Amino acid sequence: MPETKLIARFKTEADKTHTWSYNEPDTTKTPAEVKASLEELTALNLFKKDGIRQFFSVESAEFVTTKETQLF
Repeated sequence: MPETKLIARFKTEADKTHTWSYNEPDTTKTPAEVKASLEELTALNLFKKDGIRQFFSVESAEFVTTKETQLF
């Protein structure tokens, strides 16, 4: 059975790229709804590494589906 993840990229407060993934997202959400949800993470100010906010701004997101094929 294929597995779907939401892969999102954020800019950190230090202008670096931070990649975050979420397993089994609701794929019926529109791009606008997904973006709005991800933007909520930027408002929380909870996720810091060495004092730098990791979710400063949303850059991109996509659904990625992986299908495993057993060979033997």
